[in-house]
Amino acid sequence: MKKQKKKRTGNRVLRAFRVFNALILMGSFGVAGFMYGGYQSVVAVLPADMDFTKYRPPGVTEIYSTERHKDGSVTHTLLARIAEEDRTPVELSRVPDYLQHATIAIEDERFASHRGIDPEGILRAIRENIQQGGIAQGGSTITQQLVKNVWLTQERTFDRKLKEMLLAMQFEEKFSKDEILEMYLNEVYYGQGAYGVQSAAQTYFGKDVEDLTLAEAALLAGMPRRPSYYSPYDDAPLCRKRRLVVLTKMLQLGYITSEEKQEAHDEQIGSHLAPRVDRGVAVFKAHHFTNLVIRELVNDPRYGHDAVWKGGLRIYTTIDMRLQEIAEAELTKRIETLRRNRNIWAGTVGQGALACVSVQTGDVLAMVGGVGNWEEIQYNRAHPGPPQYGRQPGSSFKPYLFATAFESGYSPSSMFSGGPLRIGNWSPKNYSPSQGGNYSLKRALGASVNLVAVRLIRAVGINKTRRYASRILNIPEDRLAPYPSLALGVSELSPLEHALGYCSFASGGWRPDMRLYHTIQDYTGELIEYRAPHQERVLSKPAAISMIQCLRYVVTSGTGRRAGISGLACAGKTGTTQQSKDAWWVGFTPDLSCAVWVGNDNNKPMRGASGGGFAGPVWREFIRQATDLLGLDGKYPEGSGVRASRRGEQTKEEEEEEEEEKDEQEQQDVLPGGRRITVCSSTGGLATPYCPDTLERMLGAGEAAPGACSAHRAPRRGGGVERPEPEPVSDGGGGGQTTTVTVCTQSGGAAGPYCPDTVERGFPAGGGPGRCTQHGAPSGSAQPRPPRETPPEPEPDPEPEPAPRPEPQPTPETIGVSTPEPGDGGGD
Repeated sequence: MKKQKKKRTGNRVLRAFRVFNALILMGSFGVAGFMYGGYQSVVAVLPADMDFTKYRPPGVTEIYSTERHKDGSVTHTLLARIAEEDRTPVELSRVPDYLQHATIAIEDERFASHRGIDPEGILRAIRENIQQGGIAQGGSTITQQLVKNVWLTQERTFDRKLKEMLLAMQFEEKFSKDEILEMYLNEVYYGQGAYGVQSAAQTYFGKDVEDLTLAEAALLAGMPRRPSYYSPYDDAPLCRKRRLVVLTKMLQLGYITSEEKQEAHDEQIGSHLAPRVDRGVAVFKAHHFTNLVIRELVNDPRYGHDAVWKGGLRIYTTIDMRLQEIAEAELTKRIETLRRNRNIWAGTVGQGALACVSVQTGDVLAMVGGVGNWEEIQYNRAHPGPPQYGRQPGSSFKPYLFATAFESGYSPSSMFSGGPLRIGNWSPKNYSPSQGGNYSLKRALGASVNLVAVRLIRAVGINKTRRYASRILNIPEDRLAPYPSLALGVSELSPLEHALGYCSFASGGWRPDMRLYHTIQDYTGELIEYRAPHQERVLSKPAAISMIQCLRYVVTSGTGRRAGISGLACAGKTGTTQQSKDAWWVGFTPDLSCAVWVGNDNNKPMRGASGGGFAGPVWREFIRQATDLLGLDGKYPEGSGVRASRRGEQTKEEEEEEEEEKDEQEQQDVLPGGRRITVCSSTGGLATPYCPDTLERMLGAGEAAPGACSAHRAPRRGGGVERPEPEPVSDGGGGGQTTTVTVCTQSGGAAGPYCPDTVERGFPAGGGPGRCTQHGAPSGSAQPRPPRETPPEPEPDPEPEPAPRPEPQPTPETIGVSTPEPGDGGGD
């Protein structure tokens, strides 16, 4: 009986043991399966081809100016620091041992011995959490914290913790301890917007990380656990207690002595603390330019958003802060004066913009996109970009048309009529009724005669003008209106585009590409890109020289006198749009090209506006100071005949020599190397008013002009005819003077106001047709005289409210033969 009872008891124990073993085995398989599932989930987190070695912590991109001094030295000024996280990575060799040891002591004391996870630390954390009744410690190693910050979320779940542990072990296989510590110190957040030890050192102590003391290093090491809680700015006593915990731990691990601990503990928290500054995205200077650089690089497929905002780039731009400050001061002074005088609207509605570039390199040296507090004027009027491209340039567009004409065989001495003109229902007007009669192209540009420009674009061709202008300006051709009104500047341009376009004249026909920056480096100083200057020939040298001569004449004898600078060979063109909504001066020297715009953001008329009066003085003062500051003394291409010196007063002999050269140039006014004449394309003889097709050709030096065309003569008429006495214009040689007059295509006579169709014809000086007798005034009406149209000065609106942002600019209306052209021409 007893034996059977013992046998049954033994069987029960054996069965229980077997069940227990089965449960252990099942649990082991469950744990293994769980671990395998966790491992697979980690694999799912990372791409199969992930390369840990390519990891770089997001850094702060810094943008600098470039100042080139007369002595050849180059300096840079910090313009902006931009980043999603304010971080400046540093190598571990720059981090003092104090900070390395303090971080290891408080975050992971067995960092040197574990392989990614610390079992002893995990058990300690579990015990502490049980005692505290909650999650008091995480038990994460430095490696675990790093992988969590870089690749995982911040959620507190068992699944995420398992992924963190497994990933940390993989990470330890790829990197050394020093590499992991360096990455951690550059990644971790220290509060106040500072990521990484370098940004933290600058934020809290205003110094580089290598200059930290033991007390400062201990303070920083204790912050990552709870950055805002241990902030020295918000709770200095609590921060001091946390620092003591770090120092005590360092003493226990043998990193410091008792004396060093006590000395660091005695140091007051606020004794070396820097003023509180919220780190992050900050633009300090040249706001419009700096934001343009950011926009261009973000839109560049080689860089993009992440490279700019996280790449820690060092971008060295072309802006010169000395010139930028001059530009801001001069434009602000002028705009504030115009606001006070109520020439433009008060507040930030009345505005101005300036852009200056180097003629040879296209470097943007100064840019002012508006006047006022940055928060109120963020719209960049100097170069807004799509969908708004700027403002209508008015007559400052005419040089692109005239350059096209010079490329087409015309010369500064070619004659065109400035008399009344009607195209369908459009009747463009000159600024002044006294601008009738015949003009050489040089004089017409100097006086800004609108009707000469309209006739010229019809003679040259609208599409050809668009083609040349788009090449000179480096803009799409479809931005330029395909109508005759293009000659009067109805298509919008930005001051920066305008300044770059005028470089083509000053350089002898070479248009430089816009250059906003020249060098980009990574945070270690390794070169990423150097952008060299690039030029493209867009005009022939003779055409560019003709433009220099004509635009110089604008300053010496035309509408741009107020932009003249003593001793400096500046040239340029004024521009005023319909109803005085825009005022421009765009000009250049041999070294600098600059455009200034003045107007109202709400596109309302200004009072008494003119390009020379509103924008010219700003340009003059800026260019004068910039030229002196940079020590510029460039020269125009050989053959332009335009010279000036910054050396001071000229001697009497030099003045007389210059006057003689000027008189000679005025008499010839032709391209160097010969003289232009107008000939009949059929016979090759000097053209008469009756030649159906003419062209201009260049005579070689010493070559005699041909005789008059004998195939096309005036028709015989009864009675005498009234002979006009046109202004003779020299063709640059000793004989063969010609002039061009507008004639009626039906009668061949000099056109009157009632001729339905006209054309410009050349004829020998002293000759020409009589007035048209077929098209007279209607019966019973008196012979009309051009009305005296003086543009009314708009009354200023009483106390206008500033517009919150610029209103969209009006686009040119569709223009046809039966549709009026937009506007009848601006002022100058």
